[in-house]
Amino acid sequence: MIRADQSKTSKLDKNTIYRLDLFTETLKPNSKEDLKKGAVYFRYSQMSGHHVWSRWSEEHVFEFAMGPGSVQPAWRFDIREGREDQLRLLEERSPELYKRLMVQGARPMIQLLENGRWQLDIASNEGRVFDIETGGRWEWHGGHRVRVVHSGGKSWTYQDHTYHPSYAVRSAW
Repeated sequence: MIRADQSKTSKLDKNTIYRLDLFTETLKPNSKEDLKKGAVYFRYSQMSGHHVWSRWSEEHVFEFAMGPGSVQPAWRFDIREGREDQLRLLEERSPELYKRLMVQGARPMIQLLENGRWQLDIASNEGRVFDIETGGRWEWHGGHRVRVVHSGGKSWTYQDHTYHPSYAVRSAW
């Protein structure tokens, strides 16, 4: 379990962007100048009123406010350690995933839980995001981002460990 518990973030500085250090399982302050395109960081969201996990985009803005069930490749977390150290840590924490990586070439993925913690995810995919601020969902297939929609639109809610269509009822009165 990778511990970055959102319930303990009220003491974090709202003006600081944090990266998750997967080796120490702690949040490390990060300057905006050092943000890497495509990497996942922990930042304060004015819209949500709390810290959220977001990706730094090619356009130099944060995208998404990742909610439970979001899955990201471990390499997206601005890892500063070398490949040898990464493999050693993966072997210690998740021997099964390490074996899959060495035999099949699968990349380690981590999933955001309801309590705000990230854990290793043995499902092999390219990632998915549930945006808690917009209700939008995205999945990656063949390196391309695909929006997930349902018959009633593009907004979703997360309950009981799964996603449910969110329908907007509009009144004509």
